[in-house]
Amino acid sequence: MKHHNSVFQQLLKVIPRHQFQKVVDRHNGDHRIRTLSCWTQLVAMMFAQLASRVSIRDLVENFNTCHSHHYHLGVSRIKRSSLSDANSHRSASIFSETFFFLLQKVRSHLPRGAASDMVRLIDSTTIDLNVNQFEWAHFRKTKGGIKLHTVYDPEADTPTFFELTSAKVNDRKAAQNLPIMAGVTYVFDRAYDDYSWYYEMTCQGTLFVGRMKSSAVYEVIETRATKENFILEDQIIRLSSDKGRKDCPTYLRRVKIHREEDGKVLVFISNDLKRTAVEIAALYKSRWQIELFFKWIKQNLKIKRFIGRSENAVKIQVLTAMIAYLLLRLAQITTRCQLSLQQIARRISLNLSCCHSLMELFSDPPEKSGVGLLQNQGSLELGYV
Repeated sequence: MKHHNSVFQQLLKVIPRHQFQKVVDRHNGDHRIRTLSCWTQLVAMMFAQLASRVSIRDLVENFNTCHSHHYHLGVSRIKRSSLSDANSHRSASIFSETFFFLLQKVRSHLPRGAASDMVRLIDSTTIDLNVNQFEWAHFRKTKGGIKLHTVYDPEADTPTFFELTSAKVNDRKAAQNLPIMAGVTYVFDRAYDDYSWYYEMTCQGTLFVGRMKSSAVYEVIETRATKENFILEDQIIRLSSDKGRKDCPTYLRRVKIHREEDGKVLVFISNDLKRTAVEIAALYKSRWQIELFFKWIKQNLKIKRFIGRSENAVKIQVLTAMIAYLLLRLAQITTRCQLSLQQIARRISLNLSCCHSLMELFSDPPEKSGVGLLQNQGSLELGYV
């Protein structure tokens, strides 16, 4: 019978130990460490994500129970105090660099398109925290929280960049730190309405589609004919307020539609003067994919309950959640299975320590027919002595 490594070990194989160790050495992660190395810390946190462990006690007990697999994983037993200290004090940049290393692996398995066809979705999601336990994440009087600002590739179904900030940080301010590439189309909602940012993207050859605020002041330069009933207006405009003229002195596109699903009227603003109004509406509609991504990670990964209370521990847990997402995505891509990511996550969670190949794990067992069994039962005869 062919031997297979555990499912957990097969998933972790895509992170070369020597590559990870280079990152650790660069950040002095294992300096004066005797018990819990950065690699063991990563593996333990990945175990928490993939096996759905809910607390540090739950994680440590179940991780140590699987001690027969520790040698092959290159880890050893862990203690709660050691893991807690590591999450509180070790550099989160080690895990951030690991995320971007895996992201390149995911992208290398996907077909490359022209930059002009690339679309990126920008949005943020708030993760609520108990203000009494996470005082550093104070948001409102009785509420704490952090924000996950994300750039998402809808074709690859993966985040391409994310940043963790306090929930107080405005989306427009956080957008200044997001990587914006020339030739790519970015789609976002009203929270990112910023005229100077619009002009900056236009000057560097970046396209955008966003929601226009009802308070915007503009003059119509050209009105284009519309054939679709749900397209109410398609106009070339120029911002005419003092702020608009100063911060964004360029022609923009205004598209007004009637959404048939709920009867809502939406107004989009864009610097794309070539696409049709229908295409611009379709681009904005694709924004729901990043909402589904946020919903998925909150339901399937551990980013709502935290095993550490310090800011660094929370960052590391969110980073390892995103690493876990990329590991699942890589498993889906490389095995070319037809299962959804949620089905893959569930199967892996139940079989993390089992020695099955990923292909075998993601394949449904053949249905057993009962016909032959019934025929054999029918042919039995009683014998008497």
